Amino acid sequence: MDPSDVVVRFLESVGTRTETEYYLQLFRADSKERFATIAVDAAVICHVVDALVFDLRYLASLGLLPVVVVGHVDPTEASEHADQLFRRLVGAGVPALVLHGAAPTLPADVSSAARAGALPIVKLTADAAPTLDERFARLGALVSALGTRKLIFLGRRGGFHTADGTRISMIPVLRADPSLEEGLSAKQRALLGQARRFLDEPDSARLQIAVTSPLSLLRELFTVKGAGTMIRRGAVILRKASFADVDRPRLRALLESSFERPVRESFFEQSVLAIFLEEEYRGAAVLLASAPGAFLTKFAVTHGSQGEGIGRDLWDAVCGEFPAFFWRARPDNPISAWYTAECDGMVRSERWQVFWRGLAYRDLPEAIAFAEAARVDFATPSG
Repeated sequence: MDPSDVVVRFLESVGTRTETEYYLQLFRADSKERFATIAVDAAVICHVVDALVFDLRYLASLGLLPVVVVGHVDPTEASEHADQLFRRLVGAGVPALVLHGAAPTLPADVSSAARAGALPIVKLTADAAPTLDERFARLGALVSALGTRKLIFLGRRGGFHTADGTRISMIPVLRADPSLEEGLSAKQRALLGQARRFLDEPDSARLQIAVTSPLSLLRELFTVKGAGTMIRRGAVILRKASFADVDRPRLRALLESSFERPVRESFFEQSVLAIFLEEEYRGAAVLLASAPGAFLTKFAVTHGSQGEGIGRDLWDAVCGEFPAFFWRARPDNPISAWYTAECDGMVRSERWQVFWRGLAYRDLPEAIAFAEAARVDFATPSG
């Protein structure tokens, strides 16, 4: 069996086959140097370097070569750690190249190494960047120059945790929640502050930042849910009053990509109650009016944006304006588990699951009947 097939089978044990195949196709379609940048904490090199080498060897067997950065927080042993990782990778059969973070041609050197099949290891040393801000500035400049899709901070503990030890799955930088940061160490607070600066840059709209551990790195890369803490800007959600106010071809493409079915033209002839759109048409929610309340007829996020939190931002926008609404989904719809966690109640029939939030008990029979009878808006059954 081809080594890459072994890795794909392993990744399927981490997530679903659909997720694995989707992310592999996405990563392979882009320039090698843009795949990911992984900033590795010194403690990982000192104590769990075997796990890191395992991850990088697996990724290399798939043709994926992340840029590895050492010394961004503690530069004291950056050179030694870079050399140690280089030796371990080469010994594991992974070509690698150590580059100095202060080199004026660093982005070009990184690109050349990755495209030649060598994993770039970038060391940020104290002599070239003595302060934390300077080292993170160099890291940010590299990420920006490469057009990196995902920046991952790798530490022994993994993601951030609350004071009671609960993992924080997501921190939105535009809506700060001080309670989420109470359990963070000084080091983690500094990292969060630097991540926020990265996301404040105008060209960082598509950058994803995550904090995880070597034991969860593959899950973070190849599953929608991830396995650490995502730090994100938060999506810009627009509210539209009718289909006349939106770019129909883009909305159609979003819905057809998400539901994998062609949309009937009659869908756009309906009078809607509200349309919520992510500004780049990566997600949408469409609501219709009905006697028992607002009916959420479509809720969609592009495959490429799943796991970025756009769905949560859309959901919060809908809930903020409509405290009471209802919706339906096929029993085999993968998002049904998430809907179940978000609803006040649900009923299940052979064809549909009907969910609701905030509806009065007296309105439930009519809402359920409306949802089950609502027309199908796709050319083949999807709902």
